[in-house]
Amino acid sequence: MRRTDVEKTKEILRLHDELGLSQREIAAATGCSLGTVSSTLSKAKAADITYPVEMTAKQLGSALYPPKDGAGEEKHSEPDLENIHREMQRKGVTLTLLWEEYKTAHPDGLMYTQFCQRYRDFRKQNDVYMRKQYKAGERLETDWAGLTLPYGEGQNAYFFVAALPASACLYVEPFRDMESHSWITAHVNAFTYFGGVPRILVPDNCKTAVQKADYYDPNINRTYGEMARHYGVAVIPARPRKPRDKPHAENGVQIAERRIIAKLRNRQFLTFEELREATLEELDRLNRQPFQKLPGSRLSVFLETEKDALRPLPASRFEYAEWKTVKAGMDYHVEFDGRYYSVPYQYAGRQLDLRATANSIEVFCEHERIASHIRSYIRQMRYTTDETHMPENHRAVADWTPERFLTWARKFGPSTEDYIGWLMEQREIPEQAFKTCAGILRLGKDLPAGRMETVCTQAKTQNIFSYKYFKMLLQSLQNQSTPAKPIQHTNLRGSGYYGGGTHA
Repeated sequence: MRRTDVEKTKEILRLHDELGLSQREIAAATGCSLGTVSSTLSKAKAADITYPVEMTAKQLGSALYPPKDGAGEEKHSEPDLENIHREMQRKGVTLTLLWEEYKTAHPDGLMYTQFCQRYRDFRKQNDVYMRKQYKAGERLETDWAGLTLPYGEGQNAYFFVAALPASACLYVEPFRDMESHSWITAHVNAFTYFGGVPRILVPDNCKTAVQKADYYDPNINRTYGEMARHYGVAVIPARPRKPRDKPHAENGVQIAERRIIAKLRNRQFLTFEELREATLEELDRLNRQPFQKLPGSRLSVFLETEKDALRPLPASRFEYAEWKTVKAGMDYHVEFDGRYYSVPYQYAGRQLDLRATANSIEVFCEHERIASHIRSYIRQMRYTTDETHMPENHRAVADWTPERFLTWARKFGPSTEDYIGWLMEQREIPEQAFKTCAGILRLGKDLPAGRMETVCTQAKTQNIFSYKYFKMLLQSLQNQSTPAKPIQHTNLRGSGYYGGGTHA
């Protein structure tokens, strides 16, 4: 039965016993209902209580509302709040379900409202870990730490931090820089460390994660999005200047700086590998250390509640790929890292998307792949060309080789063969001299073999390795070897005119 406030109870008794007011008048004066006034007066009469009341508020309440038989000794079975909290981290588990299970085991237990209030009070007492309820395997928050550590000769290592909110389990790893390749590798290593993949990634608005920051519709970095699709996760970046969107990453950064980075500050690391190994050792200690206010540790809670909730890793590890917007030249080649790769000649002059991995080069036009090559690392091999990308008139020269030109030159003689071989040696790669060799050998098709041999000998002696100067040399030698014929004309006077002979 609902209790009436003690002060109002005293006022009701005062108005009734001292002033003699009717119940309706008392109800109007105190603001209580007529039923409340009647019930209070009946209980006071039954307990033999009259005004003035010489009791404390607690004594008056106990006299008017005595406990039922045995109720004073009855105690409700209290729920196991720590177990309830662990169960709440499991996917699909709700407080309603846990209360129903509790009531099945303890029929005399708390009602649903009291059960929920107990759990809310428990969370407030442990708000360091429980400000917001997260489901196991739901999300992974990531960020870079603000502190660095030196290694080697004046180099600094940067620390990646990832946190699983449901279990508070952390992953920390040092990197030589904070570039895109390190960012992607850090995520892949974190997935491997946890042995599974969450549903959602919550990164900061760094350039390696978000290409264009926006409060409502951020533009995800292309390589980062490709990595997320490979692992089947959704990327929901924290809003700009909203650190509360990723509180566990922020807290994880503080823990990593205080418990790992600061702990290693006085150690000298000669190599990056030494620093990385020391960091992972401290990370293992951190995750195994018992909580102060909760049972277990980060690692034990992760193994108990979250590991099985993560989705399995894909069959293959993600291969880092760099995207670049390129323009195909009029020679239908695109450039990446100082080397050139062909695309179908129809795309010459167009803007294309290039995807580069450690082993391959792919070119896309409007999300459709139009070319694929093995990535070249050979210094001399600057051009990689697929013959199927060439127009018909270019394919005619696609089978040119140094051996073909030497065979062609051998038909004129050893001096010509020697000169053509020397020409190809003067270039960075033989292919750069092919057009020059073809032009020179075509000049010789109308010459006697001996004449071509002579010109080639002279050209090599004079260090001539261009078609233009070879042609000039050829013309000069031809003019010297051909005597000038006398010109016969009526207007020419001849030698007899100047010798004193008869004039016409």
